[in-house]
Amino acid sequence: MTTPGAGRIPVVRMPGRWPEELPGSPWRWLLVPAWAAYASGVQLRNLAYDRGWRRVERVAAPVLSVGNLVAGGAGKTPAALALARLLRDQGRRPAVVARGYRGVDGVNDEARLAPDLPTICDPDRVRGARRALAEGADCVVLDDGLQHRRLHRDLDLVVIDATRPWGDPAGGPGALLPLGWRRDTLAALERCQIAWISRGHLLPERVAAIAEALRRRGLQVVREAAPERRLVGLLSGQPESANGPVLLASGLGNPLGFELDAQQMGLQVAASLRFPDHHHYSVTDVARMLARCADRPVVVTAKDAVKLAALWPPQAPPCLVLHASTSLEAADRPVLAAAVAAALAPGRR
Repeated sequence: MTTPGAGRIPVVRMPGRWPEELPGSPWRWLLVPAWAAYASGVQLRNLAYDRGWRRVERVAAPVLSVGNLVAGGAGKTPAALALARLLRDQGRRPAVVARGYRGVDGVNDEARLAPDLPTICDPDRVRGARRALAEGADCVVLDDGLQHRRLHRDLDLVVIDATRPWGDPAGGPGALLPLGWRRDTLAALERCQIAWISRGHLLPERVAAIAEALRRRGLQVVREAAPERRLVGLLSGQPESANGPVLLASGLGNPLGFELDAQQMGLQVAASLRFPDHHHYSVTDVARMLARCADRPVVVTAKDAVKLAALWPPQAPPCLVLHASTSLEAADRPVLAAAVAAALAPGRR
């Protein structure tokens, strides 16, 4: 597989991964009937909310939504957590409300990444927001909220991943699921006030065009800064380095960003194992990684590390966690702060 902006990385699709790769496969054309049904459903659902046929519910506090157009990881959860921490730094008491997709005991992967923030996972986001307020929050950050139109929001922030901005890895407009990776029409951008361009450091040549397309639709634009990257031992918790080739392993909707980050920090990537998004790892999965790594270090994401820590054998080759910080370009931070202040302003609701 050749990835944009990177050298060739051998990709191994692990069991259960193929549905997430289907929009990039020639076999996707067999799913035209499913695409037609999905596209019709999206249009009818949006029309119902636009015309007021379906009820939008409010809660007694500001709601700030972070979402995206494209299926798979666009970096919306790191953006949502960064927004919640901004609110906390301003003296607010935010809670993050998420659907809890593929969670265990009501907690999903993203909630485990933010032990410093109150996080509620509930497929009924209205109920989750009300619970957050009952537990002491004075504002709500809705993670993955662009398509969840039942809950009124005071700010809609859309995350646009530079590696797949409109659904097509080549940068084109893409298509709705399952022929492409887009979950919503481009008209959904008209419901948003601000766009957060993620992973622009991986494909900087795309950022200006993406930003201009968003501004033409009336959105303010902020850009994610190049992250500080570091490797930490899964079992030791200490900073480590990797000399020689490594094996990547991830359970992400869009693992391309992780793979490019690994390359850009200078790692020699022998192969990348792509597990299904939000994969629940087993002893068998760890055995598969060890069988393929040939005594090389295995590098995983922070999201995957929380599920692998209890399974990794101490005597095995090292498992390293790639941590990448999330923040905005310094010049764009006042833009987000002003949008947040406007959403929280008295009399706005």
